[in-house]
Amino acid sequence: MRVLIANPAFRRPLTGDMERYMLGSGMRFPWSLAKRPDERPRYAMFPFFLAYTAALLEQDGVDVRVIDAVPLNLTATEFEGRVAESAPDLLVLEPNTAVIDDVLALVARLRRSRPMAVALVGVHASASSDELMRDNADVDFIVHGEYDVAVRDLVRALTGLRLINDVPGISYRDGEEVVTTGPNVPISTLDELPPPARHMFPAYFDNDMSLYFDGFCQKQPAFHMHTSRGCPYRCNFCAWVQVLYESGQQRFFSPERVVDEMEMLVSDWGAEEIYFDDDNFSARPKHVEALCEELVRRGRPVAWSAMADAMGLSEKLLDTMADAGCIGIKFGLDSADTRVLSATKKPLRLERLEGIVGRARQRGIKTHATVVFGLSGETRETMNKTFDYSCQLDIDSIQFSIATPIPGTTLYQELEQEGRLNFSSWDQFDGANTSVIDYDDFPRAFIEDFQASAHSRWLRAKLRNPRWVARQFRFLVQLTRNQGVAGLKRRLGRGARLARGDAVSFAADQPVRSLRR
Repeated sequence: MRVLIANPAFRRPLTGDMERYMLGSGMRFPWSLAKRPDERPRYAMFPFFLAYTAALLEQDGVDVRVIDAVPLNLTATEFEGRVAESAPDLLVLEPNTAVIDDVLALVARLRRSRPMAVALVGVHASASSDELMRDNADVDFIVHGEYDVAVRDLVRALTGLRLINDVPGISYRDGEEVVTTGPNVPISTLDELPPPARHMFPAYFDNDMSLYFDGFCQKQPAFHMHTSRGCPYRCNFCAWVQVLYESGQQRFFSPERVVDEMEMLVSDWGAEEIYFDDDNFSARPKHVEALCEELVRRGRPVAWSAMADAMGLSEKLLDTMADAGCIGIKFGLDSADTRVLSATKKPLRLERLEGIVGRARQRGIKTHATVVFGLSGETRETMNKTFDYSCQLDIDSIQFSIATPIPGTTLYQELEQEGRLNFSSWDQFDGANTSVIDYDDFPRAFIEDFQASAHSRWLRAKLRNPRWVARQFRFLVQLTRNQGVAGLKRRLGRGARLARGDAVSFAADQPVRSLRR
């Protein structure tokens, strides 16, 4: 049996020689980028769960292939040609909300050209499984929740190694009836997982891992890793916690397993930086402390950065991280209004955040914040308050997005009950361009315009701060040492376009080293 694990790329035309490029698997929320059609995207997230799925199938001796069309910038024709070339018996796809209609149309085309079974996985498929199975005869299976182990067990069932109705967390057809088995049980001991199958990505015909690129990382080549799954907090907009993990407990890889994988990435792939893209790296300080102790014990094998939310961080923990090689942290600010934070159930204290940012500055740790406009309780006043606060907070970079209520989340359910969801198609749920919520205090066009101009307004405010400019100069010197003059030109060019407010003409930030194996 041959299994193809795939992440197709989809585009939306823009005015001029530009397109909006939809990012797919691996994203905690739908997102898109504006770029030219011939450019590869300047940002591509490594799709961890697809990679763990591939590794588990390979471990079982399954003939498995991968096509991640997003970093490769494959056209629809190129992608469908590669699927035909692969001739899979089972096709596994992880569509996010913004591309679900594109994926369903793709599946219909593929099924017309050759027989294959299709399994949908991930957040949107889990939250909308009844509707998807009812309305789409071309979808054979839906794997609910945290799907990597369940997909392996599904393949075992399809090859006769177990009964399909014994596989937890799947929906399938038994004649005309749709059957959903018992709830998926997330894996409890993460060390039982093999390392993600990086040697298969982004595709069976191109193993250039440098295409997974995050401009926040200061050194190249940089690789994504996990040290945990899940988060103890229950923010009402977070789809992974509520749907993918089904509100399960946060689980952790052991420090020894994490550092083993880091050392492997250094020795086998030449890693210069590791980015821990956990749901919440710092939620359990004892886990971070144990990992840092192991890193120090092994001589700090590589620099690293992390998605480290401020709720679990402290200045003392930040010192421990810096001593163990941490050079960057991302965190969710989301809002600077206490009423909005309370309505979203995010227990963030701004005064704590300010101390952490100040300590990071003292330790030379780069900081990045994410802000979401339009969350529960948002008004014009709170949006302006959050924007002004983000300009005053001494962070190095920022991302502004639009609140996107993903099916299955509390936010989506509340808005649906209140009759405040307003959309004509799922592709409006991209988080970067369009609002789908009706607000009492402002029209949707207001929030879309506010977000579209926020990055350039923020950068112009920061450029008036000499201390901030001096710190960015030091980061640019470090970037030049690690990525060369070409990397410096890319970063300066993008900064100049941001400062001008040119929202749709960023050149792709391409990495400078090829990581083929």
